[in-house]
Amino acid sequence: MRNCNQIDLIVCDVPAATAFFRDVVGLTVRVEDAHFAELDGGAITIMLSPDALVPTREAAGVILHIQVDDVEAALDHARRSGATVVLEPTHTDWGAESAMIAGPEGIIVDFYRWVDPH
Repeated sequence: MRNCNQIDLIVCDVPAATAFFRDVVGLTVRVEDAHFAELDGGAITIMLSPDALVPTREAAGVILHIQVDDVEAALDHARRSGATVVLEPTHTDWGAESAMIAGPEGIIVDFYRWVDPH
């Protein structure tokens, strides 16, 4: 059996990244420490760490796709919480409505919902 159910994002400032995902994105924090955090991402657990067991770099170039019921409402909440919007709500060629915000340390967060069968 294979089940991809966790992702560990390497970030320099775990408390700041934790606050962003809690306050701006709306995820529930399960574990919060200065050097580690674990967030409930639904089907996936998101972990935040400043380093790993192997040499690595920060999590630049990562897009977290968060499925929401209402893209506009998620984006409005993020905007009110101080997020920088990098993509206003857009209908994609693959049948989704998507809006993106800049996350901590180069991470992009995509709020999306399916509008066409996929």
